[in-house]
Amino acid sequence: MPTAPAHSDSFATYRQSRGGTSRLVLRGASILFWGLVTFSLTFIELVAELAGPLLLLVGALWWLGLQALGGLTLDPELQQFLHYVPSQLRAGGYLFTPGGLIRQGLLLLAVVAACRTVNGIIAREA
Repeated sequence: MPTAPAHSDSFATYRQSRGGTSRLVLRGASILFWGLVTFSLTFIELVAELAGPLLLLVGALWWLGLQALGGLTLDPELQQFLHYVPSQLRAGGYLFTPGGLIRQGLLLLAVVAACRTVNGIIAREA
């Protein structure tokens, strides 16, 4: 039985080890990519988890305050001061209203739920 030359065996071994190295590099790149995706989703989730309830609470309290003040029967001298209670605020080019704050708070809570769902799917697949 003829045997293959020694240099062809070493080439086959080199090619196999190189294929293993490229698979290892590809696996490392995949882990790095999904790690960055998970990090980004977790960061977004944490920021939204802090800001969402705060906006929701501020908007709800502002709306309830406006409703309570609007239902008061006051003397005509005091009634004029109720016009100083703002129903909307403009700051930094943005218009803030109680309803807008409530909607933004609910939207941020939905973002939290979406980030947790996607992170759960990534964790199951990994």
